[in-house]
Amino acid sequence: MARRAYANEDKEARRRVILAAAADLFEQTRELPSVAEVAAAAGLAKGTVYLYFRTKGAIFADILLEGWGAVVDQLGEAFRPAGQGQADKVATFLDGYVRYLDANPALLRLDAVVQGLLERDLDPDERAAFKEAMHSRINGGGALVDEGLGLLPGRGVQLLVRSHALTRGLWAYFEAPGADAAFGLSDFAKDLAQALTEYWRGALAPSTETPPAELESKR
Repeated sequence: MARRAYANEDKEARRRVILAAAADLFEQTRELPSVAEVAAAAGLAKGTVYLYFRTKGAIFADILLEGWGAVVDQLGEAFRPAGQGQADKVATFLDGYVRYLDANPALLRLDAVVQGLLERDLDPDERAAFKEAMHSRINGGGALVDEGLGLLPGRGVQLLVRSHALTRGLWAYFEAPGADAAFGLSDFAKDLAQALTEYWRGALAPSTETPPAELESKR
């Protein structure tokens, strides 16, 4: 039994080495490396890498899942503490989120390119497993937001998905050739923090709009 445990630990350690090598190469070159390049960087034979990952897409799917998984961990830290108000919990999360992305710029770059890779490189079962794992993380994170802020079930998922879309859109603006401060945008982290703060503040503010049904009845 102990021997099997050690074997499992060795496998996980080697898997971590492969993922770290692939992530480092992507961060250095801003391009997805081949399996052969990942193997060389990890100090392994190419065939050994294929024992752990069937395709290049599978490697980077795992890196992407782990990258966004760290954001879900931040959700727990921000929204679970008792004794804090809604605004304080949101501010804690957004501050940690922006700092994390600013410290890990390759995550959004990978997020932008990996979707097409997954469609080409993963077989249907692997693709379904990736999407299920990603949805599980999003749903788990949304549940933490719902519980921490006292929201209706499902509202937290909406906030997170829209925040991700806003993040990707702003990142794409700053990555585009010729992006400058012509429209008052000068720094990705700073502008992302402001945009997300404004979004969450507006999304969580009490609605002052008259429900559609009431509008119809007044006509």
